[in-house]
Amino acid sequence: MKKVSPISLGVLALCAMFIVSAKAQSVTSAPQPSAEIASLAKALTGEWSLSVKFEPSASAPNGLTNTGEETWRPGPGGFTLLEEERLRMPENDLFLLGILWWNTDTNNLRGMECQNLLPYTCDVKGAQNDITMNWDGKQFVIDEMETSKSGKKSVWHDPWSDITPTSFVQTGEYGEPGGPRKGLFTIRATKIATARGGKDIHVGNSGDHSASSGADPAPELQDLEKAMAGTWTTSYEFAPGGISPKGGTGTGEETWRTGPGGYVLTEEERVRGSSGEMFLIALHWWDNTTKTLRGMLCNNSGPAACDFNTYSNSSLTWDGKQLTVDLGFPPAEKKMTWHEVWSGITATSFTQTGEVGELGGPLKPALTIHATKVATTGKSSGK
Repeated sequence: MKKVSPISLGVLALCAMFIVSAKAQSVTSAPQPSAEIASLAKALTGEWSLSVKFEPSASAPNGLTNTGEETWRPGPGGFTLLEEERLRMPENDLFLLGILWWNTDTNNLRGMECQNLLPYTCDVKGAQNDITMNWDGKQFVIDEMETSKSGKKSVWHDPWSDITPTSFVQTGEYGEPGGPRKGLFTIRATKIATARGGKDIHVGNSGDHSASSGADPAPELQDLEKAMAGTWTTSYEFAPGGISPKGGTGTGEETWRTGPGGYVLTEEERVRGSSGEMFLIALHWWDNTTKTLRGMLCNNSGPAACDFNTYSNSSLTWDGKQLTVDLGFPPAEKKMTWHEVWSGITATSFTQTGEVGELGGPLKPALTIHATKVATTGKSSGK
């Protein structure tokens, strides 16, 4: 998911499943991973080394060759598919995180791209309006419509083809809608059979790039990553009422990890409660155009695994000690607010609380989570 060129919202998922839908449905009745996502994950999951060839252009008359690494892996529970990539470029490296999911209402693949060359990091607008995807079991294709400042439209065509257990070919083409396309690059990927070793796609920039050519991750995001990165065991206490009428307890795991280059922080979570299991992934990033922390949530509670409303209706703040998420949502006719705080954060523990209430009114405690660090880094939970 790329254009190559020379929240927490974490436990909010658990609450959204009961509150936003206003159904208080059982986790066991939630959708299962789609066959399409499972098939695509089977084809692409793994670590790949990349050989990249750019066609001649005005900026590179003789063309250009480079290398990189790419990792594809299922998100928690298999409801999403993540692509993490690093490409070495002459001026600065390209770091990319892509997330794919299936929408059962519209019966199609959806996806979003986050990368260090975008001032807003994650392209939510493009994911909502400009991208179409197709997987026929043999070839994966992304088409993206782009509109210039003058209003001229063009299409980016990006197919993954010749996919085998050990290799694939990815090409990038560009042109006007309905017209001929010009080849821009070809990527040849080879499956890495052993650990990546020294070539880590998550390694950040060196700090010597200007803001216009790939600046380092924002200090605010780096600070949050330092506080939260790692794998945590969690215990849940549900207050009687809204989320759990009789209250109750649960257990789970959270893994907080940095995306490629450190430009996105993901929270991947698995929750086990009396009603069954909940899987979620939340993305957090810095938007340099608004100078704010933003986020979006994906979980197994609705027709679309990733919910754009959690981006547009939420605000996130990090003051160096507490992470706070406020989300507005409309169950039935009422406008409601979800207020979630990560506090008491130390190197080995934190406390997470959630409150809910009508907009402008008092908030009622909904849940409390106690977390204990089990590892500095770790694999995604729920795989």
